[in-house]
Amino acid sequence: MSQQTMPAEAHLARLANSPSVGLRVAALERGHVRLVFHGVASVAEVTLAELHQRACSVAAGFAALGIDRGDVVAVQLPHRVEEAVAHAAALLRGAVLMPLDLSWSAQEVQRALRRSRAVALVTSAWRSHDVLRARNAADGLPWLRHVVAVPGTWPTAGVPADGIEWEILERFRPQPPAAAARPDEVALIVHAPAVGSMPPRAVLHTHASLLAELATMPPAPGVVPGRVHLAPPGAGDLTATTSLLRALVTGLPTVFLERWDATTALELIHRHHVTSVALSRFRLTGLLEAAARSGEGMAEVTECHILGAVTRAVVEQAERAGVAAYGGYSRVEHPTIAAGSPRDSLQVRGAGAGCLLPGNEVRIVDCAGRDVPPGREGRILSRGPELFLGYLEQAGEPPIVDGWFATGDRGALDADGRLYTAGVARAEETADAA
Repeated sequence: MSQQTMPAEAHLARLANSPSVGLRVAALERGHVRLVFHGVASVAEVTLAELHQRACSVAAGFAALGIDRGDVVAVQLPHRVEEAVAHAAALLRGAVLMPLDLSWSAQEVQRALRRSRAVALVTSAWRSHDVLRARNAADGLPWLRHVVAVPGTWPTAGVPADGIEWEILERFRPQPPAAAARPDEVALIVHAPAVGSMPPRAVLHTHASLLAELATMPPAPGVVPGRVHLAPPGAGDLTATTSLLRALVTGLPTVFLERWDATTALELIHRHHVTSVALSRFRLTGLLEAAARSGEGMAEVTECHILGAVTRAVVEQAERAGVAAYGGYSRVEHPTIAAGSPRDSLQVRGAGAGCLLPGNEVRIVDCAGRDVPPGREGRILSRGPELFLGYLEQAGEPPIVDGWFATGDRGALDADGRLYTAGVARAEETADAA
């Protein structure tokens, strides 16, 4: 069993059955923790208590707009403080949060809004104009009632006359929290790109599955004095969303980047005494090279969770810089199935192996669905507390059979229960490399 088991279970138990409860607990007990949002045009540094207060105001504004429990609220913003407030406010209101990819065209955004029947969108003032034009068209967006425009984002633009200015929502008087949603109710809709044989899809996560992910995702859960985490830029995907929510729910001091630049990231690592990072292997390589050029090294960083596929070369490169890099295995449908540890041997970390996280189970089966012995490669099936509910638009064979999710990937379990993957496609790595 992983060394993460007890801290994860203890933290999960304390957060009850809803991320909104976790948000309130963290604000009360870890309100002094500071979060840094390093943007292109500005830098914001707020305490968890301040952010929670702002989220309660926006949640009250959502209530005044008639946004109710179960309504879909879409958010398309970069990693900045308004994105964090919007995410928290949606969950506090009991709404379904739907982050949208920043790179999407206006047509892709409109398609997602239409299919999900989203009632509200929080986006930059610049992007809000296209959505409002589409909503006002004859065959537009019949369920979209509100478009909230956030000024000050890049590129700059004015708030449309028929949009709602973000600052208006932040001026509402906070109200008592809405009734906690049931664990089996949908909390999150996250869009996944085509990967291997899997087509693009909108994945539904419940309050229970989202909370399980927030409590167990690496680095090791629980608040450790002196730990500061650096999160990569957000793209509206599951990794960006959960890294943001994890900071809000667990009180992990975190530095968020709006855009990736290795030199800027290194400067922030030194300035804020960052101890852990989560990056793709391409970004980690760039960061290590920038640290070598500067002659100042990686400062207090001791570990890196590599997002996506792991190579022995990058793990060894990090090791020479004093950073223990490790990987893991996840799917959008079942996040963080397995994860490595900075305490694993270099050989294990270089192979990308990971131990199953608490509650998760994996079967390795052949083409006939029969379990294969340890060490033999086969198809990966998984189940556990983080497993998704289903897809927004289900087509074809059901994704879960007898409680097991067919991941579409191949791998093997060794005699110690570590999971090794083979041929795992990762769409985000293609984007990073470009």
